[in-house]
Formats: sequence, structure tokens, C-alpha cells
Amino acid sequence: MATRKSYALDQCPLYKISSRKRLAHDIFNVELQVLERLATNRSNFRVFTISQGGKERQVEAPKAVLERFHRRIFNLLERIEKPEYLHSGVRGRSYISNAKIHVGTTPLVKLDLKKFYPSVEGARVYRFFTGTMRCSPDVAGLLTRLCTFESHVPTGSCVSQLLAFYASKPMFDELHVTAAESGVRFSCYVDDLTWSGHGATPAFLWKVKQVVHRHGFRHHKDRCFAAGDRKLVTGVILDGDRIAVQPSKEFDLWRNIQTLGGSEPERRLIAVNSLIGSATAAGQIEARFLRRLLRLRRIRDAAIAEMSST
Repeated sequence: MATRKSYALDQCPLYKISSRKRLAHDIFNVELQVLERLATNRSNFRVFTISQGGKERQVEAPKAVLERFHRRIFNLLERIEKPEYLHSGVRGRSYISNAKIHVGTTPLVKLDLKKFYPSVEGARVYRFFTGTMRCSPDVAGLLTRLCTFESHVPTGSCVSQLLAFYASKPMFDELHVTAAESGVRFSCYVDDLTWSGHGATPAFLWKVKQVVHRHGFRHHKDRCFAAGDRKLVTGVILDGDRIAVQPSKEFDLWRNIQTLGGSEPERRLIAVNSLIGSATAAGQIEARFLRRLLRLRRIRDAAIAEMSST
């Protein structure tokens, strides 16, 4: 498969659009009335809750008719060249690459942005489209209404991650500059922010907290690690010059593999495909997990064969 080429921001088809009709016809291949109806219809989102980490989390997911337009916007934003510090929503980068750049026996500090997507209000999204993308105000307003739920970035859309980043990029860029001035490495994975280096001190963490607050965001889960500490960054353990899988994740993988044998082949296939994804990610951190990946593939092949014979 050919690799999709990225482009500079000013080469994005959304850049400098000054007509709503052009937006509708050239970008979405629909009549303007279709966009206007979608932008004013709040019933185009499904709202439900899921349990995550022992807490209830509200999900606002666009229904199929709106999801098509969100997918189009995502595809256009996804191709814009990204800064080196960003590891989420970037091809070839992941939560693992985000952790790897902080390997080493140096201090490390980190924090999470609290309720990141709900904190990215429609006004920030509008400023992104008018300021960064240089769209006309009426085009920016229409795009903002299409992309937001109750005046904030929705928690369950394909476009949310990149849109929240770009709408908040002035803050992320300032955090990057602040890190560079202190000789510190900075990385961002969605709302998880990490800095490492000899200058990554509690005083430095206080400085970046001030930047976060000045831009109107809140933070939580802030931590300071000494140079020789084992550190946890986006779910990956950093231990000196090596990275490792969290013991709890390794145990969950082992336990779930043990329960595969007694289920029906259809359910076994669904479960094993999920575990293959987990084992593949673990194998990128520690090669020893590749043996479990081979075992899972044999279980998957057996389930497929069993289904074919019935």
C-alpha cells in the first residue's frame, strides 16, 4: 500500500476557504443545505456512558450521517505535517514511541490535562478555523457547529483527537518552547504530557502548570520522578535504558489467554483477535511477548478451521 503523503498546513484543502458553497461542493460533495441541516441538528449524536478505570465516562459519538463528514475532516487534518513532539494521531508514532523518547537515567515530570475534550470549547475550534486555517467567519462557524457537541469537542468522534490538538496548539507550542529553553525533552500523547532531562525538576513542572492554567486548561495526575526511578509513561515502564510492559498488563494478557479454550469458536475468534492486538503492542515493548503472539495466532487459526468444518 502506498504511503499517504503529508502536506504543509497551507496546502490543506480546508485552508483559506471563504465560501460556504465551496466548502459544501468542493470538500464534502453535497449541497450547502445538507451541511446547514447537519450543523443545527443535535440529534445527530449518540450519547451514552461507559465504565473506564472504575469511573463512568460520557461518550458523544456522531451518528452515521454526521460521522461521514467528520471522517472527511479527519482525513484532511491527518495529512497536515505534525510537530515532532506530538505522538498521538500521527502515522508511525504511538504511545510506545511517546515513552521511548524519555528512556534514560534522567529526571522526568508529567501531568494530564483534565477533561481535555470537554475543555476544548467551540470558541477555540472557531479560532483554529479562522486564525490558523484562515477560513472566512461564516465558513469557520459552519465547520465549528459541524464538529462540536454542545459547544465543545465531542468525546467519541474520529476527528476529536486532532481537532482538540489543533484548537489547543498555541498552548502545546508554548510548552514545547518552555521545554527547549530548559534543555528538556517534551512529548504529547492526547492529554498526557511528559518532560525529561536534567532540567525536569519540580520547579520546571510548576512553570509548565502556569502555562497550562494561562491557556484556560486544568491539570491532574502530576508526578515527579528522580533520575534513577522506574517511571511510567503512557502505560510503558521506563527502567534506566530499557522499556518494559506493566506487570498488570502482562497478567491480564496471560489470564485472558487461559480462558480462551472453553468458549465457542465464534466468540473465541473475537476474543483472540483482541488479544493479538494487545500481544503485538507488548511485543513492540519486549520481544519475549512475540512467543505469546505466535500462540495466539495458532489459537485463531484453530478457531477459523473449527468454524469452517461445521
